[in-house]
Amino acid sequence: MFEKYVQADFLINYQNRSWKSEEAFKNFLETIKENDSKKVRSLLVRGDMWKYAAAIVVIVSTSLFALLYSTPQEDMTPRVDLNMITLQLENGEVLNLDPSANGTIKSKKGNTVFSLVEGVLTQKNGTKGKKVEKNNVLKIPYGKKLSVTLQDGTVVMLNSGSTLSYPASFSGKDKREVYLQGEAFFEVAKNPEQPFFVKTNTIYTQVYGTVFNVSAYTEDGVAEVVLVEGSVGVGEVDVNTSKTPQMLKPSQKASKLLDVESGFVVEDVDVSSYVSWTKGILTFENEAMSNIIKKLERQYNIRIINQFEELGERRFTGMFDVEDIDRVLKTIQTHTRFSYQKEGKTITIKEPNKQ
Repeated sequence: MFEKYVQADFLINYQNRSWKSEEAFKNFLETIKENDSKKVRSLLVRGDMWKYAAAIVVIVSTSLFALLYSTPQEDMTPRVDLNMITLQLENGEVLNLDPSANGTIKSKKGNTVFSLVEGVLTQKNGTKGKKVEKNNVLKIPYGKKLSVTLQDGTVVMLNSGSTLSYPASFSGKDKREVYLQGEAFFEVAKNPEQPFFVKTNTIYTQVYGTVFNVSAYTEDGVAEVVLVEGSVGVGEVDVNTSKTPQMLKPSQKASKLLDVESGFVVEDVDVSSYVSWTKGILTFENEAMSNIIKKLERQYNIRIINQFEELGERRFTGMFDVEDIDRVLKTIQTHTRFSYQKEGKTITIKEPNKQ
């Protein structure tokens, strides 16, 4: 409780102040030196004085908290935690986000304010009418997910291991354009006067106000667009933009192999298996174990080393809700024999009965 009080007091009274750590620490040492040179007078603390002493401790603690942990205004180099969701603002400042915490986040430089409520990030300060030159960059590590509401009302839910680059405001732009690495589920706000584009390294999706899913993990070797409702067109990046995009109908998927000069393959699909991750459900349908391993690594933020080559080629269909990684692997073991061992965040899969 004391730690939370200190942090809350710091956020309210000290977070937005400009601190120069070296100068503050120098003054702190000089104050100690001056006090040491003065005559020391003993002080007996009566019982009813402890509540005031506690208040003094809180004040001193919050001051030291600010001194030790505040980032100097002129130094925007972030202390990036690779296990935390990070948002890099257009001014270069990086904010660490906890999707399980609700509250308001303020930037240390500028007046940027965000709210984070039930895993949805929204920029609160007015950006409408302002022309923005650089993009915000939102990075989601393995094992986490987060939704973000863009300035136009579009909602984007990002899957584990994904990065979204987007402008804080679409004002003054002839089109709304975002860049994705990984996987995201989009609910795009309609605006015929300002078309919406999602770009990856190899493909783009032109949106006409719709709901769809884009998956473009580099390690998967394929980019996919699955349309849930509405209408989208897909095309290749770095190809003549005058070329008419491939149009999709609801419940259709367009896929393209990465780094291969081939067109899109369009097929009818059950969209539920492609968007189930937005509900926290891990689904795979007739997928090779080698691909399932990649999904498990992203879902559980672990590393899986497969030393059983034959297993990687076998295909499985399954659905898991809130199970842990052991439950998933043990379920797969009931269909195919293999052994595995865990060491920290690394799992090694081996042939049966081989240690």
